[in-house]
Amino acid sequence: MNNWEKLGNNFIKQKQHLGYKYNTDTIVMKEITQFLKEEQILEITKDTIEKYAKRNPNRKSNTIARNIGLFREFCKYLKMQDISCYQIPLKLYPQHHKAYIPYIFSKEEVKSIIKNSYQVAKEGYYSFKREQTLPLIYKLLYQTGMRIGEIINLKVKDYKEQEYFLVEQSKNGEDRRIYLPEKLNQEILKFHLKFHYNVVKEEYFFQLRSGKRIRINTIERNFYKILKLSSIPRKENSPRVHDLRHTYIVHCIEKWLEEKKNINVMLPILQTHVGHTSLKSLEHYFQITQNMINEIGKISESKLGKLIPELKDVLEDE
Repeated sequence: MNNWEKLGNNFIKQKQHLGYKYNTDTIVMKEITQFLKEEQILEITKDTIEKYAKRNPNRKSNTIARNIGLFREFCKYLKMQDISCYQIPLKLYPQHHKAYIPYIFSKEEVKSIIKNSYQVAKEGYYSFKREQTLPLIYKLLYQTGMRIGEIINLKVKDYKEQEYFLVEQSKNGEDRRIYLPEKLNQEILKFHLKFHYNVVKEEYFFQLRSGKRIRINTIERNFYKILKLSSIPRKENSPRVHDLRHTYIVHCIEKWLEEKKNINVMLPILQTHVGHTSLKSLEHYFQITQNMINEIGKISESKLGKLIPELKDVLEDE
């Protein structure tokens, strides 16, 4: 059997030697080689790639396309090593994706969303636990910038010292602490003490009555109802529930600019907190709101470039 892990590492090294960063791709490559190992794949076929693509149905189409694109490059590398495998035709692989422009909610819209989340939570099969669960999830999205997938995957054991969540193996393969605002933490603690007094630590922090994990489309479906109650119109696929995370990031940056905070210090902290792999991924948030335009001109590109080596020092005390 092929040593998929070794081949995957050699593939990444070759790409990096050619000048490609391949940061996120390294994580995806580990997932691909682990999949090949677990499935005891001797030769990569069309069925192999299709099975991998269907492995996680909750993933967005762009994420799946990106991962399959990496799989294609890996197969191209394998052929160069005289290893027989199926390489998905380039014409079947979507090369370009229309960039989604995040919808940034105003503070008034956020207040309306949270208020109406309680009303929507009472619809359908009503339970006090459901009434508390849905609003807390939307609050976590906006007040911490967590990804929805990270929230629904939280376990009881991940609520540490009754003040923060530990997100293990997030999208970029790293663990990180999510410290909670004081008022929100009081609500989380109250929820924890009421509903987790007799559950095991491996159970989901937010769960259905059956004990199973809440599905992402449940959160999304209820969010669309909340938008309607809040008189926030939808056009095509916007706004999305994920835009609460985008709004959190933008509102943080706006607040720091208004308060004249040291952006050199704050941005690396924000980068780590939201689980981005680089400061580059935060740059487009500076272009999202009209309110920032006057302040953005004061921040030079060279100044942003100096942020990266400071990250380790900023986080040492965490």
